[in-house]
Amino acid sequence: MTDSPRDPANNEDGPAATVADCVSLLRGMIRFDTVTHHVSGRCDAERVLGEWLAELACGWGLQAAWLPVEGFGANLLVTHSLGAELPWRLFDSHLDTVGVDGMTIDPFGGGVRDGRVWGRGACDTKGTGAAMLWAAKEAIAAGTLGANVAILFSVGEEHDQVGAQAFVNGADALGWRPSEVVVGEPTGMRVVAASNGFLRWRVVTHGHAAHSSTPDRGHNAVSDMARAVVAIEQEHIARIDASHPLTGRMTCSVNGIRGGVQHNIVPDRCEVQLDQRLTPGQVASDALASVRGVLDRLAMQRKGFAYAFEAIESAPPFASEASLELGERLASRLAAAGIESTVAGAPYTTNANHFAPAGLPTVVIGPGDIAQAHTHDEWIAIDELHRGVRGYRTLMEAAP
Repeated sequence: MTDSPRDPANNEDGPAATVADCVSLLRGMIRFDTVTHHVSGRCDAERVLGEWLAELACGWGLQAAWLPVEGFGANLLVTHSLGAELPWRLFDSHLDTVGVDGMTIDPFGGGVRDGRVWGRGACDTKGTGAAMLWAAKEAIAAGTLGANVAILFSVGEEHDQVGAQAFVNGADALGWRPSEVVVGEPTGMRVVAASNGFLRWRVVTHGHAAHSSTPDRGHNAVSDMARAVVAIEQEHIARIDASHPLTGRMTCSVNGIRGGVQHNIVPDRCEVQLDQRLTPGQVASDALASVRGVLDRLAMQRKGFAYAFEAIESAPPFASEASLELGERLASRLAAAGIESTVAGAPYTTNANHFAPAGLPTVVIGPGDIAQAHTHDEWIAIDELHRGVRGYRTLMEAAP
């Protein structure tokens, strides 16, 4: 088990049993280092925080269970059942965060000033998780839940959403199926009912190494890649015209390049990283085929040109009728509680991109502003956090 850099039980908010409000709950969550496995190298980076939350939840009358995620620790599922005849509402918030390099505040401090809570994850998305759990605590204590409620504290969202994928793949073992899913991300409590997916991969060019004094004896992979990037930009990226009324345009960009060993060796390998955002109705295989066609044409023109695709990752877009209908219904519920909301789309990808394609009506709703996510001084406004509690509680208390 990986230790947290600080023990919230030794901080001013006291042990888990004395968490007094949603603000102190969020501050305690921030004090755990849960930097995602892709950056930290820790496959169970979220485990200690999950154990702390499980202790809290059980103390408040909920049940907690671990759902293993192969190679990445486990999701924490917190539940409260009113009866088998009632539907289940699933709320999801991921525990992992992006890295902390370059932050100008204490990333794990959980400080409070200027009406804000500061620290890595305050906005994305420990704030949504704290608001969900506190809303459930209040509704259970008041006896006002409208249906069975489950909160999934998922792992590994910030890189490839492994926790959400594992939940979907293992959902049949739960014995129940969610009637609706609310994914917590900072939307300002706007209802997001459609979003773009992504395709990420590396294009690699292969050459032959040689001494730079006799470059003609080798084949320069960097020179090949320079031509490949120009071709991809002119023949693939410039010709993208797909768009969606809620999620915007499909985009693609070249976001990293690496090649060569040292100044006097003709490089035998070069790679670039590509990211394509897929609008609803578009599929990753078509994008890959398009770029492959560009490079195949280049290979016919340039002797010795050889390439490969590596590290292909993708998440599907979503904009199902079921999700759009759910979005309209939840927006009406929020409005009735005094939380104005509209149904919109988003260009980014969340865990919802795995729940919705699995046939689960899914939306994204949460307190906070996406502009504060991943920033060097991440924060969430306290009044926005309280608005999140009120909104989630409204959704939990609604009649089926």
